[in-house]
Amino acid sequence: MAAVAQRPRIDIEIVLYIAVLLLAFGLRFVNLGGAPLAESETSAALPAYAVAGGQDADLGPQPGYVLLTSLLFGVFGGSEFLARLLPAVFGLALVALPFAWRDLLGTRVALLLALFLAIDPGLVATSRMASGHMLAIAAILFALTAWWRSRPVLAGVFAALAGLAAPTIYFGLAAALLTALALQLRPRLRPEVLRPAGMAFAVTLLFGGTLLFTALPGLGGVPQVLAAFVGGQAAFPGAGVGSIALALVGYYLPALIFGGLGALRAWTAGGATGRVLSVFTALSLLVILLNPNRQVADLIWVSLPLWTLAATEIARYLKHPEGELPIAIAEAALILVLAVYLSFSLLNYASEYQLAGVAGLGLTSIVALSVVGFAGLATLLIGLGWSQRSAMQGLAWAGALIGVAFLVSASTRFARIDADSANDLWLPGPAAGSMNILTATLNDLEFVEQINLHPLPLELRAGSTALQWALREVPTPAPGDGAPALAITIWTGEVPTEFAGYRGQSFAISIQRAWDPFPPDFLSWFFLRKGPTQVQMMSLWVRPDLFPGGEVRSPTGLEPAP
Repeated sequence: MAAVAQRPRIDIEIVLYIAVLLLAFGLRFVNLGGAPLAESETSAALPAYAVAGGQDADLGPQPGYVLLTSLLFGVFGGSEFLARLLPAVFGLALVALPFAWRDLLGTRVALLLALFLAIDPGLVATSRMASGHMLAIAAILFALTAWWRSRPVLAGVFAALAGLAAPTIYFGLAAALLTALALQLRPRLRPEVLRPAGMAFAVTLLFGGTLLFTALPGLGGVPQVLAAFVGGQAAFPGAGVGSIALALVGYYLPALIFGGLGALRAWTAGGATGRVLSVFTALSLLVILLNPNRQVADLIWVSLPLWTLAATEIARYLKHPEGELPIAIAEAALILVLAVYLSFSLLNYASEYQLAGVAGLGLTSIVALSVVGFAGLATLLIGLGWSQRSAMQGLAWAGALIGVAFLVSASTRFARIDADSANDLWLPGPAAGSMNILTATLNDLEFVEQINLHPLPLELRAGSTALQWALREVPTPAPGDGAPALAITIWTGEVPTEFAGYRGQSFAISIQRAWDPFPPDFLSWFFLRKGPTQVQMMSLWVRPDLFPGGEVRSPTGLEPAP
């Protein structure tokens, strides 16, 4: 009898990892190039664009990002998508990293950790920012993974990239050093492994850090990154302690709850890995708070070990209850219903805050405390009447699902072009304004220029790297050309005398949140990211003779078009 061919067995673990990566891909790449670059992003993208064009440029505190992105710009041209491509790629690769550590963490914990990294709002936001922040964090973790897997050359290459990418690398290194000192950890540095890693590190810095000696300023990359960590950046002052605290609650509440429980269990029930992670978490937060040049994105050093502890804690409850599955399901369903009711009650108050006032706040507080109290009482009664283990499992299942919904809701905001990003905390400076409308208007004027066969140079009188990026391909007028065809000025409420005869249109150049450190209505910010903002306007002035029948009009009368 002929042997029957067996179908290849589908590895459920691999399928789940693929599903998690697809989710992470969507959160990081959907509309990646749709939103205009903000000031903090263009401060790194503009030097990359200059290097790609063969010009000298100050690489700033992110030389690794600038040099690698310049390669993309040199081949494909500058764009918002390409400016954010490398951080998104590294952010996606970071989600797959727990797969390499599943032997140490365990299969279930590693998979849960990958899911949390995929939907972590901080990782999603940083992966969608044109900066070296994500490159630095991912590269140093890749280096650590390569070292643990006995790949010293790869470890050296990634370590060099991390040292060139962004100042945030030193927050992680400082916390790791303090953790090693606090717990008296002594890593084994074998010379036969350290030597090739050091050589790869040096070669990467020498050749990769200068793009094969085509960008010599890259030779000072590592000292420049370290100097930015110590001295900060003048254009983007460090975030306040209040902003750090608000970000922890507003973006990492599930990690704080489950990670805190995991840390408590590690110290009470034993667990060497959990103890190391909990100490690293605390010292990372301490280093961030002590450095006045901190940014909210540096909290990723706190979130990564927290998510690992949270995954360890939640994995304990992802087991089939022995003979009491209906009780656990009923407990989870009850908590989910209460959570939905509470969320809608708080959301309703957040939406109607202006009308509700103090009375609405008091009523909402009573409702919230009542719901939480009822949930606690129900869990206690189920535990006493049926099974304490099933009650705790149902509570953990519901909490995990609520946490996932919370994280997905916060992360999907970054893929929406119409979302108000000014009230999110991840950008060091103001959010971008109406750059897309400005470029669309200029494209329409370019069509007019082609009809009139006149050059259309633009005179920029507003100091903004975001504007410089948006206008990177627009020519500037030569000296002595007379009245400029186009000009952009900061809008002050009055028409400049020079442009009295011009046609003008106003645009938002940047949007800054008008509160610090806490929003006036926490619930509106927590659920909807709403808060007062301050908009800086600019004006685009167009010489009237560029339009059919138009004339250049000055304060003294009509002048012929030059």
